[in-house]
Amino acid sequence: MAEISIKNPREGIAQSPHVGYGDIRNLDLHSIPGIVRLNNITVKKSGTIITALPQWIVKNPLKPTEFWTVSSLGLVYKSTDSGVTWSAVTGNTHTFTVTIASPAVVSATAHGFTTNDRVIFTTTGALPTGLVAGKVYYIISTGLTADAFQLAATLGGAAINTSGSQSGIHSFLTNGAGLAIWKDYLFVPRASSLDVYGPLTLSPTWTLNWKKIDTDGLWHPMIISKNDFKLYGGADKYVFSLDEATAPFVPATSASYTFTQQALDLPFNYRIKCLEELGNNLMCGTWQGTNVYDLRIADIFPWDRSATSFGQPVIMSENGVHAMLNIGNSLIVLAGVDGKIYICDGVNATQIGQIPQSIANIDGGKNIAYYPGAITNYKGRIFFGVSGNGTDTIGGMGVYSLLRTSKGNILIHEHTISTLTDGTSNVVKIGALCGVIRDNILIGWSDATPTASQGIDNITNTSYLYTTDYSGYFESPFYTTGSLLQQTTPTEIEFNLVRPLRTGEGIRLAYRTDLTASYTTIGTYTFATEGAVVSVNKVYDFPPAEQIQFKVSLLGSATTSPEMKGVSIRW
Repeated sequence: MAEISIKNPREGIAQSPHVGYGDIRNLDLHSIPGIVRLNNITVKKSGTIITALPQWIVKNPLKPTEFWTVSSLGLVYKSTDSGVTWSAVTGNTHTFTVTIASPAVVSATAHGFTTNDRVIFTTTGALPTGLVAGKVYYIISTGLTADAFQLAATLGGAAINTSGSQSGIHSFLTNGAGLAIWKDYLFVPRASSLDVYGPLTLSPTWTLNWKKIDTDGLWHPMIISKNDFKLYGGADKYVFSLDEATAPFVPATSASYTFTQQALDLPFNYRIKCLEELGNNLMCGTWQGTNVYDLRIADIFPWDRSATSFGQPVIMSENGVHAMLNIGNSLIVLAGVDGKIYICDGVNATQIGQIPQSIANIDGGKNIAYYPGAITNYKGRIFFGVSGNGTDTIGGMGVYSLLRTSKGNILIHEHTISTLTDGTSNVVKIGALCGVIRDNILIGWSDATPTASQGIDNITNTSYLYTTDYSGYFESPFYTTGSLLQQTTPTEIEFNLVRPLRTGEGIRLAYRTDLTASYTTIGTYTFATEGAVVSVNKVYDFPPAEQIQFKVSLLGSATTSPEMKGVSIRW
């Protein structure tokens, strides 16, 4: 008797089903070696308060239950209960007035903008015709003064005209390009300025446009150095730095700090997207262009934090370096637009992982996106977000993990966002990740279906009850079982658990003989139909086939998950 034995897919997702396991979703392969069970579900915690993609989440080191996030619209939010509830932080917007004229002139005292800066408007009433709340506009050089500016709808475009009427109080802000907590203050970089909020342990207030930084319309990553305890930030091709000169640091007291707007200058056209440390060096991950897919340039520039220039760059042939994380004195690097993961020793970069195209369907010019705030060390593994770029709908988007072992690297799709959409028919983005405690992680996301929604999820400690049944599953390798002239016909299938099924639990088995075909359900076996069993054996009328792949899906309850040892198919 021939047999296929499908064990716990502990090797993780393979490059394709022809060489190993296919997709793995929402499953825990690591807690009990040799056993597969459901991961705890994700639950949205931010309600409707957050109105755009959260792009950074940071924990206050002085208050471990206090978390802060900033959205792509530049609004700041706070949680004082480890991400269970969130509230908007007020005061970080600038009020303005606008003329109804051709062109429209925006008046705002000491606005701090320079040409090509991005700006976003909000209002308590209605903006005049020609301006839309929440849309990105660009500052143009014409009419730009210290207290007034004109706008264009596109970079370098024509001035906008306004008409009709307006009402309410108008405010503007710029994209949330970064976030950091240093010396009891929250730092939020804008298009060309650095805002400060704090002290966080007292009654914090905003200092808007506190220091000028260089303009980058998208990213201003920041890091607190473990080598010299300074704050460093990226701004276009420059690194700015902030050091405490006399304790305590007070933003209003210039003698208490040293701020350097251009502590490091990278070559022309480079833009800094992410920062991390490796040894004594600050590592600057860069890209070039207006869109991430414009140029195949991805260089990492090391800087010892004191020299006037950088060291020998690590040169990678990818579309940008998007996120980096130091694990065991090696850099994990997320680079390019087709889901590659690298490891870097400061001199060389070697690929160690790939989001398989068989899962993500990266075709037709679609690009995967990595966000610099969406990578973290959690449960002893590297967790990172995988997103659709721009308007690209790509399946398989969510939170992945990578575990490096002596026998290879294990890649798993750990968590789908709480809407249980994965980007197949809509754009799903993971903008931020931040660990809370050992078994909790915060996930900042946006989901464009059915209408744009966004928020912050947390991982529950107990529930395995997904809102869509059998959302946790794995796909077996694509087995060759026969030939054209000698097709085989399996006759029975059996699964084995390490503990009996419990109330609310179930197993679903399915198969297909063509990787482009939908799965055919073999059977759904639940506690209600089978009882408290540890194994089920069924005879099934499989069709003759040359090749076959199996899908094993799990159903959990609000407190328990099935714990599967394996599946056997015999003929």
